[in-house]
Amino acid sequence: MVCVDADGRIALVNAQTERLFGYARDELVGQPVEMLVPDAVRDVHPGHRAGYVADPAPRPMGAGMELAGRRRDGSTFPAEISLSAIDTDEEMLVTAAVRDVTDRQRAADTAAQLASIIQSSHDAVIGKSLDQVVTTWNPGAERLYGYTAQEMIGRHIEVLIPMADRERETKVLAAVTRGDRVEQYQTRRQRKDGTLVEVSLTMSPIADRSGAIVGVATVARDVTERQRADDRFRGLMEAAPDAMVCVDVNGRIALVNAQTERLFGYGRDELIGQPVEVLVPDQVRDLHPGHRAGYVADPAPRPMGADMQLAGRRRDGSTFPAEVSLSALGTDEGLLVTAVVRDVTERLEIAAERERLRSQAERDKLERQLHQSQRLESLGQLAGGVAHDFNNLLGVISNYAAFAGEGVAKELPDQRGHAVRDDISQIQQAAERAAGLTHQLLAFARQEVIQPRVLNVNDVVEGVERLLIRTLGEHIELITDLAEGLPLILADPGQIEQVLVNLAVNARDAMPRGGKLVIQTTSTDIDEIAAAGHAGLPPGRYVAMKVSDTGTGIPRDVMERVFEPFFSTKPKGEGTGLGLATVYGIITQAGGHVRIYSEPGMGTTLTALLPVTEQAPTAATAPPPAETQRGHGEIILVVEDEAAMREVTRRILDRNGYHVVAAASGKEALHILASELEHIDVLLTDVIMPHMQGKELADKVCFLQPTAQVVFMSGYTQGLLGAQGVLEPDVRLIEKPFSEASLLAKLHEMLNAR
Repeated sequence: MVCVDADGRIALVNAQTERLFGYARDELVGQPVEMLVPDAVRDVHPGHRAGYVADPAPRPMGAGMELAGRRRDGSTFPAEISLSAIDTDEEMLVTAAVRDVTDRQRAADTAAQLASIIQSSHDAVIGKSLDQVVTTWNPGAERLYGYTAQEMIGRHIEVLIPMADRERETKVLAAVTRGDRVEQYQTRRQRKDGTLVEVSLTMSPIADRSGAIVGVATVARDVTERQRADDRFRGLMEAAPDAMVCVDVNGRIALVNAQTERLFGYGRDELIGQPVEVLVPDQVRDLHPGHRAGYVADPAPRPMGADMQLAGRRRDGSTFPAEVSLSALGTDEGLLVTAVVRDVTERLEIAAERERLRSQAERDKLERQLHQSQRLESLGQLAGGVAHDFNNLLGVISNYAAFAGEGVAKELPDQRGHAVRDDISQIQQAAERAAGLTHQLLAFARQEVIQPRVLNVNDVVEGVERLLIRTLGEHIELITDLAEGLPLILADPGQIEQVLVNLAVNARDAMPRGGKLVIQTTSTDIDEIAAAGHAGLPPGRYVAMKVSDTGTGIPRDVMERVFEPFFSTKPKGEGTGLGLATVYGIITQAGGHVRIYSEPGMGTTLTALLPVTEQAPTAATAPPPAETQRGHGEIILVVEDEAAMREVTRRILDRNGYHVVAAASGKEALHILASELEHIDVLLTDVIMPHMQGKELADKVCFLQPTAQVVFMSGYTQGLLGAQGVLEPDVRLIEKPFSEASLLAKLHEMLNAR
């Protein structure tokens, strides 16, 4: 309270004035009252004061004027002021009662803000008395329920509550009137149009200044869509073929589906609220909370099949292999981690069975390859034996034909002998063609004599390219793709050429309307795993020669027989059936492997793998020119178990100046050497003979007569030259069937070298 005289000077103040304005009493008395007025209105205040003194009517508190006071520190505060005039003996005093309304104004502002929030809220905010009569109704309630505030204020709330829910509602309200707060109470409400809406309610008691509960405040939110979403989610969970477990951030199970009950053996009520570790095997249970906390800290989705070996534990303690996918879901109650658990026992069993079947198929494949290899080996032995015997016959036929031709030429030099000489020529040509077939048989049987040397496959391909172009014809395009820096191999270049020619012929026949033949070379490393897929092929580095055509392809039922000799799908009379058999024999004799892939209508690819050699290449020497030289009486011991071959050989040598002694076996040859001959110049012996092989005989003869030279005759080389058919440096061999010229040239070469 401040008393001011007519001049506006402070005459009297009370203790509350000192506390409110911060001045001491003696600092105020006698000072102009404007010192208590804010700076912004200080200049106009004397005029207001004079106006009041002129008409000093009482002015009560709260006269609708926004006033303020100024404290000693310069701060201001909102104030209410009542004025009254008092007449004293000396003069009139104006008394101002000043009240600080800061707290009241702040409360009013807060109330206004709260009212604004309630009015703008999308939720329905309703105030009710204890007897459930509506006292407040915001626009959110109008939107949710369809009633206006005028329609609902003063009306009982039960108009919104379906009859079936009223008993439950009464129990909830009873708890609120006792002072409890109800959170997220989900129920139904009935709109003005009669439709029902799912709502989530928060109910709080309303208390007066004394703390007595006088009403209930309700905040309602439409959760119809959320309820539908929850229902769909639960429906999906229940329909899911996998177990689904929802876990809160504390690791407690919040929700499970029916498949979880079936998979783990627990009832739903046994799982809800339990730690999720109840479903984890004992041996990893202690570690699981740490893994769970790590996931909650960074809840990135984790799909099925994340290469984690997981397991689940059933109610009976048994475990099963599992795949688990994790995902995080934000809800009103907080974060939920959803684990989808799949029992993969059956799948692992199926995978194991598939692996067993795959392994069995691989074993079957290797067995088929082995059986095919054994079958081809057996066919090779048979073919080699046939070729050996046939070569003897061809030697007899071709040489006796030559003798007959010479005789006819001497006896019938005129026109009369011309027809006979033509017939003899046909016999010789047929014998030569038959000899070519025996060479192919020997190549298949890996028993042909070869002259291997270090070579680059690219050189062989380039050398035979022109021949291949002529063989293929104009309607087939030849493409070569040769790798640079190709490693060297050890092989007979003539045989590699024969492989390319045979494949080119097959490709030509498979492309009657034209196409492409592609020859590729490259190097490759075959490890132990890859080598296991090629029967008998050791691991190492290889040169791959791949020949591909765009022809008709090979039917699947034919594939397993393509390397068999005399097997052919061509019309009768158009092929020998030895082309691929010869390829097989040449490549395997060189220590390699042949594989073939074909699709009917798509073409065929044959790949030959040839082992890389570490040997250094040597300069090739040209063979000496063939020349026929007569002998000078040198003594030759001929050993041949075939009588016809023995006789034709004796006759060739005898007529060309050699002294010939013939024997039918090694035993007979040694007997002749011991009893009839003190010296021989040459032992000419067959390799394969009954009772005593040619090599054994040669060793014994050389022991008895160290100066004797040895020449072997053979239609094939098994037993003498080893499994690979490679000539040793000091071995001289003439291949059957031989001609008179080739036999004489071999002897002349040997005797000159001596």
